[in-house]
Amino acid sequence: MKPTQKAVFSGAVLVAVLLLVELGCRLAAPSGGLIQGEREQTEGGAQAIMMRGSPFLLWELAPGTRQGPGGQVSINADGFRDRDRGAKSGPRMLALGDSSVYGFGVSDEAVFTARLESTFAQAGAEFINGGVPGYSSTQALNLLWGRGLALQPDVVLAMTLWSDNNFDTFVDADQIATYAAWRRTGTASVEAVLERSAIYRTLEYFIRQSEPGRVGWMELKRQAPSGNRRVPIADYASNLMEYCTTMANRGGGVVFVMLPNRLDLTGGHPNPPWVPYRTVMRSVAKACNAPLVDLPKAFAQDGRPHLFLDEMHPSVLGHQLMADTIATTLRAAGWPDKPIRVSAPTTAMGAVTDPFEGKGNQLGLFGG
Repeated sequence: MKPTQKAVFSGAVLVAVLLLVELGCRLAAPSGGLIQGEREQTEGGAQAIMMRGSPFLLWELAPGTRQGPGGQVSINADGFRDRDRGAKSGPRMLALGDSSVYGFGVSDEAVFTARLESTFAQAGAEFINGGVPGYSSTQALNLLWGRGLALQPDVVLAMTLWSDNNFDTFVDADQIATYAAWRRTGTASVEAVLERSAIYRTLEYFIRQSEPGRVGWMELKRQAPSGNRRVPIADYASNLMEYCTTMANRGGGVVFVMLPNRLDLTGGHPNPPWVPYRTVMRSVAKACNAPLVDLPKAFAQDGRPHLFLDEMHPSVLGHQLMADTIATTLRAAGWPDKPIRVSAPTTAMGAVTDPFEGKGNQLGLFGG
């Protein structure tokens, strides 16, 4: 065989092998594909949470139906943990928040939004779950503007707290600006092409699996822990007020929902770093004439030991208590017979201080 023929033959064999490997990787990939996959842990074991990158959200839930230890997890085409909704036919609420809102570790039918929809079924009310693991108020606002408002919600359940309060290696607003700029670079263009290959996606997935804590779609460069909050408290206040302004301009409402954690049951920390963020939420709710649901108080009064799966994720029992407490607040406001309206804040909040900013490395506490 001539050298040229050998080269052609070798090339053909290589292409054939790569095609077979590509096919194998595609067949082996779990629902939603391996790209942007991440595994998180809860007391019940591992639950697959499939993510994909987004320039203005940083990450988002990948559509598909998967199984976790808590049961079925269904993500619709818009990236919401919800069924696909048709035209609006009754009152509609949209919940925004992180994994505690998404319902980490519980099944579709057990999440508080599903329980609320059952509770208000006679009124034809709809409760859409827009919670995404790890989402801050900055991301949730972008989700509201980009997709949520298209669903025509009458009321937003604003439940962002833990991820804002979290001490991390990045600040959300800076990371979004960096990521959006990076997406316009040549490197990003090459990666966008490579991501079409299941081989590349599989290799990228296993690299991330070998580096605990790495979030592939966000990591544009290695970053040392800064000890700073993901959303500084002044920005958090501004974001919460923006919920009110956005919905007030549409004649809608906002209900602020303060999230609980296990320490609310025991009072086990003398100076919790999330208290300043809860204080801001109370102040903004008052400024906007918006109802406030105090879940920490409700959970503390209930006191049952199995309300949480871990430090902060409510169990099935916890989600039922969330639904019951929110329902009580809604009924007290006269909803759904009486629409909930919110006022745009007329003045900016005064100076908002956070004694914990920049000290996250010294605290060693979970934040969100």
